[in-house]
Amino acid sequence: MASYQGIQEQQPSAISSAGKGNKSKPKGDDLEDWRKLFISPVGMDQIVESINFLNSHHEVLNVNKFGPVNTSTVVIVVQVHERIEYLKYVISTLEKTRGIENALLVFSHDLSFEPINQLIRSIQFCRVIQIFYPYNIQIFSNTYPGQDPDDCPERISKDEAKSMGCNNWEFPDKYGHYRVAKVTQIKHHWWWKMNYVFDGIMAKYNLNTYVILLEEDHYVSPDFLHVFNLMIEHKKEFCDDCRVLCLGTYLKNYKNFQNDIDRLGVHPWFSSKYNMGMAINRETWDLIRNCSNFFCTYDDYNWDWTLLQVSLKCMPSKMRVIFAKAPRVMHIGDCGVHTHKCQPHDAAEKARSLFSQHNNSLFPTSLHVTDNSKRMLKPSKPNGGWGDVRDHKLCEANSFPLKVDPTLPLKAAVLHEVSDAVLSPPQTPLYNASKITKVDGVL
Repeated sequence: MASYQGIQEQQPSAISSAGKGNKSKPKGDDLEDWRKLFISPVGMDQIVESINFLNSHHEVLNVNKFGPVNTSTVVIVVQVHERIEYLKYVISTLEKTRGIENALLVFSHDLSFEPINQLIRSIQFCRVIQIFYPYNIQIFSNTYPGQDPDDCPERISKDEAKSMGCNNWEFPDKYGHYRVAKVTQIKHHWWWKMNYVFDGIMAKYNLNTYVILLEEDHYVSPDFLHVFNLMIEHKKEFCDDCRVLCLGTYLKNYKNFQNDIDRLGVHPWFSSKYNMGMAINRETWDLIRNCSNFFCTYDDYNWDWTLLQVSLKCMPSKMRVIFAKAPRVMHIGDCGVHTHKCQPHDAAEKARSLFSQHNNSLFPTSLHVTDNSKRMLKPSKPNGGWGDVRDHKLCEANSFPLKVDPTLPLKAAVLHEVSDAVLSPPQTPLYNASKITKVDGVL
């Protein structure tokens, strides 16, 4: 992700948002209008409990066709937000991947959007599970972890923030900026997802395989899993102590794609080069999670740049990676947090054309390490965006999502309590918990 330049907070179009703009509590006749604009979700504890219940009692699609979950040979996890046009590509290319019938495909969401839910429920080519990040800005749209109207504006000085008396005036990031919920949610979601997959899915089904990490704007080759399996089969000879396997890299051009079709590299893991289509196992994840305090307090809103610092400064040894020199995972997400003027289909067509052009050379019978380096690139400075202690505490609470009741520490130490004098919660439930994945706008 790009360095933190400051982002104007916007609620995604698919999310039902309750108002924008006001930053301070109203007085007099404005109170009722303000109530209507900024209604925090009712019964937050119950909402979180309901989502957690649905996560732990998730439905597994297509087990009758492909067999029980514990026979899966690989777990593929896709982090999803709202970009359905991109998501269609990653799903359609996964469907064309040889060996996908042996996989467990997990979609991790930070909002519930019915067209996306329908798309995922229509998958017929492998076992599928959906999980939902509970502390998302769709539910907590106008209170922490969302953008509370009484939180400090992103770009004001600490002295100005103190004078305003906004909630988090004491906790700007190292560059003097205050949190933007839309930005911080990505790192929160990634950390929660990883912990939930290993504790709530891998352990539950007694799976001891690698987990491949994809995102909604990735595009995979037909031999994506074939190359992955060859990497695992010969890992000891390629690099026995490498902690990460990586199927995607960012290339300036693809002139050498044909020559590199069966070639691997072994390098120190570096976040901006080897964060796409990366795969880790339980042993590596346990080492990362042992650094949860470091991860959760490092002042960078990017999960991958934070993970690089975990590797360099917290883990017993720096992570090394085996990567495909001819990438089998492509990034097609021209439209995203930082870029809005783009055409979603252009990059997808380039990826399709690349794999089609080299179709006859895919599925190599063997792989070879031709690029072995111990040279470590210089890490960038922290990007900021992660100075708020509430984010630190929420992240820590997400480190063990199944071992504690997450509503208790959050209510006591993290979630901002909205004044009863300003907000009187309605008496009716916000939603029917049994239909949490079937309601547009609000879970």
